Amino acid sequence: MSKNIPKRHEKSKVSTNFSSQHLLINDRIVQDLIDLAKINSTDTVLDIGAGTGAITFPLAEIAASVLAIENDPGFVRKLASKIQDKTNIRIHQMDVLQLNLPRKPFSVVANIPYSITTPILGKLLDVPTVHLQRAALIVEKGAAKRFTAVPITNPRILAWRMWFDFKLVRSVSSSHFSPPPRVESAILTVSRKKKPVVPPHHHIRFKALAANGLRLPQLPLFAALVEVFTPPQIAKLARMFGIDRNQPIGHLTEEQWGQLFLAMLQHVESYRWPKIPKNFRTHKKKR
Repeated sequence: MSKNIPKRHEKSKVSTNFSSQHLLINDRIVQDLIDLAKINSTDTVLDIGAGTGAITFPLAEIAASVLAIENDPGFVRKLASKIQDKTNIRIHQMDVLQLNLPRKPFSVVANIPYSITTPILGKLLDVPTVHLQRAALIVEKGAAKRFTAVPITNPRILAWRMWFDFKLVRSVSSSHFSPPPRVESAILTVSRKKKPVVPPHHHIRFKALAANGLRLPQLPLFAALVEVFTPPQIAKLARMFGIDRNQPIGHLTEEQWGQLFLAMLQHVESYRWPKIPKNFRTHKKKR
């Protein structure tokens, strides 16, 4: 691949500058990330917030191609000066939120900018029909805890976890960064489920149900879904799936949510299905 730097996307002129990011300086952590993401010689890998290349160059020793995403022009110049004969590295100087994701299977290994952790995860996971396979990320530990929390009371995180498995692997010492961050850091892995309960092409309709049901996560199941299922249907589904109809809806597992969603498609008249918000419809078109 070419080592030329693509021109900055027009929208990036007003994007956040991440020059204050905390650069990873520990080679062992870098290798652990690569191992956790199971990178091999056929993979396309994104390094988001590539900095000066602490992760980029070790990735290039293994992967077929590496896309180094970096918004800071100073870091981009340093990356470009170090590429030398690495023909499988391509630098993208742009805001990652404006990036067109690869149209073929890819993985992500990155120390992502903490200030936009949730938007980056949204970019990768909001549309499960994109081709992300695995990710090993360093993130702020509080964010990692939110993404892996049980019970799941956030509909967006619930939707992510319907199609991807999350794991908080371990904490990462602040001494492994320059400059050291003021918040705790952790390694978070994300991997695509092989057999999700809900097929990915139903993701918009599922999100509508999740958003509707989790408006008040502490409501009992029968009350939270009263606009979708009739009382007899709720009673039957509770018996079928071994769910207490009086338990808070926010305590449902991913599998139970999937079972309820499929039951809705099969047994509930479509006029009772939760309406799909306009922002879900427009988001479907984004890459």
